Amino acid sequence: MFGVNVSPFLLSATIKHHIEKYCEQHPEANEMLDTYLYVDDAISGVDDISQALKILKDADAVMKNASMKLRKWNSNDQN
Repeated sequence: MFGVNVSPFLLSATIKHHIEKYCEQHPEANEMLDTYLYVDDAISGVDDISQALKILKDADAVMKNASMKLRKWNSNDQN
């Protein structure tokens, strides 16, 4: 499938289809994945580390259910 001109669209459509299943269960993670994910990168922010960790955990669970792995998380928090 990679190398085909529509590959980014197909990946995005697949992810959107999958995350819609979890919009009520994990609303913040769903919004982050739906709004800030492009191909294989996402850039987002929140006000505190506890909120970031919750979104990270929930987004990881949502994507794991689709047999996809999220990685390379970064933060500017000192801790």
